[in-house]
Amino acid sequence: MSASFLRMAFLVSLGLCALGLLWRVSAWLRVRIGPDARDIPFHQRLLAAVRGTLATLVSRRTPGVLKAFVLDVFLQRRLFGGSRLRWLGHLLIVNGFLLLLVMHALARLVTAKLYPDYASTHDPWLFLRNVFGAVVVVGIVMVVAGRLRRPPSPPRPQRPMDRVFTALVAVVLLSGFLLEATKVASPKAFYRMANEYIGSTDPEELLPLRLAWATDFGVAFPDLQGAPDPDKLAEGRELHHDACASCHSPPGSSAFVSYPISRVLAPIAEPLDGIDADTWLMYLHLAACFLGLILLPFTRFIHVLADPVSLLANGAASAGPLSPVGRANRRALAIDACVDCRLCDDRCSVAPIARSLGNPALLPSHKLLATHAVATNPRWLDRQAGHARRIAEGAVLCTTCGRCTDRCPVGIDLADLWVAGRADLARAGQPSPAQWVRERSALDWDEALAVQTAAQNPVGPLSSRRETYSACVQCQTCTNVCPVVAHGGEEPGGMDLTPQKVMNLLRLGMIDLAIGSGMVWDCATCYQCQEHCPEGIRVTDVMLELRELGYRRLGDTRERRQRE
Repeated sequence: MSASFLRMAFLVSLGLCALGLLWRVSAWLRVRIGPDARDIPFHQRLLAAVRGTLATLVSRRTPGVLKAFVLDVFLQRRLFGGSRLRWLGHLLIVNGFLLLLVMHALARLVTAKLYPDYASTHDPWLFLRNVFGAVVVVGIVMVVAGRLRRPPSPPRPQRPMDRVFTALVAVVLLSGFLLEATKVASPKAFYRMANEYIGSTDPEELLPLRLAWATDFGVAFPDLQGAPDPDKLAEGRELHHDACASCHSPPGSSAFVSYPISRVLAPIAEPLDGIDADTWLMYLHLAACFLGLILLPFTRFIHVLADPVSLLANGAASAGPLSPVGRANRRALAIDACVDCRLCDDRCSVAPIARSLGNPALLPSHKLLATHAVATNPRWLDRQAGHARRIAEGAVLCTTCGRCTDRCPVGIDLADLWVAGRADLARAGQPSPAQWVRERSALDWDEALAVQTAAQNPVGPLSSRRETYSACVQCQTCTNVCPVVAHGGEEPGGMDLTPQKVMNLLRLGMIDLAIGSGMVWDCATCYQCQEHCPEGIRVTDVMLELRELGYRRLGDTRERRQRE
């Protein structure tokens, strides 16, 4: 493969990558999440983004951006506070890949310009290439270990393109080490070098040099067995010093990853030479690099670009509140900035209920995907069939406590996304149940539910267990501290039931009456009742579960009534 062809392939893949990045970045200005973003035209969002970028260079925002670059982008401070194992793994992966890219992949453009005597097979470059490759592998292992240590959670759907890109990254790493190991053990590679620099491929003429390279470099010559002649070996080492030492360092200590692999491949070095294994491995390595470059903009790994932008935007926003246009851009950027770390799921207030009810749509990482899908294609919900209601439940049951936002390592304002997403769901025909539940009284809902069997309407894991609320002494502490009760609720004429009365209904087994009450839907999920309960009853968690059950069961009843 000629150098001109490789240069052309690199330029083509780089150009396609640039076009893909341009299209993907333009989505940060095109995607409209929330009703307040619907009327903002593209050119206005583009102008705001340009002005905001320029303003950070010469304004009061500049110190905040510089601080964000050092602490959040470079040192990954936010991830450090969430998971130190994954923080270290992430740093190793990012820095290892960047150093491999600059020092190795772009060696002719960068390293060779800075160091005129650069040779990839000479130290310190041979050693550093193995170091950086090993750093990436160790980082990947640490990130995977960090994920395995997390509590089990439903996996997010992955696009085929993401899997392909992940496989390409693995191929790049594996083929790189195998290529170097194959060259170390290859007699054919030795003869090719000897012909280029010495002008000979005669085995007998090159015997001293072959002995030196078999002993010091690990080349697996099939005809050289046993201990070498000391005089011939000394002659070969001297010849190596005169002709080869300026470009080649012994790989035994430098290539601490690829050299042990070459020892494993040494017994089959001759058959590998017979099929030109080093050539095919080089083609595979380059093809994986070029194809990965082309696919990068179309995978979730676009976050390598979106993350720094999101973190720097956070630093700029610290100087003042965002404008409506800036908020619209940040929401669209958040979709690409998400790294799927699931740290938001670990901190989510309703995560325990999501796992108990088997509805992953309640978890922030899943809601992010649904929010984006609904915003870009309102008819997406129609294609989800029975999942549409469960997706809407994720928005309805969110307490907007902000824990997910605080935990996000890339600074996504998830709480703002959920508020905007709820409005988009309502626009797509999935209104909040609080709107239609109040159209009827709790008693009416109880009577409507009575015609459905328990098998069709299972109760929840908390409300179905009497031990959940059997300790309730009806002290009314939950009612006394409830801010919703203090403000009279949203029901005309005040509350129909108080938290203490809801607990009493559950004690009496009257779950259907409880889930139709206004208190369940007015609950602010502030956890005041649960924190102050002298008996440790999970009042707020029960309210959240009743809300989910009510949305599911009352919705079925409502649809049945509408069909009738």
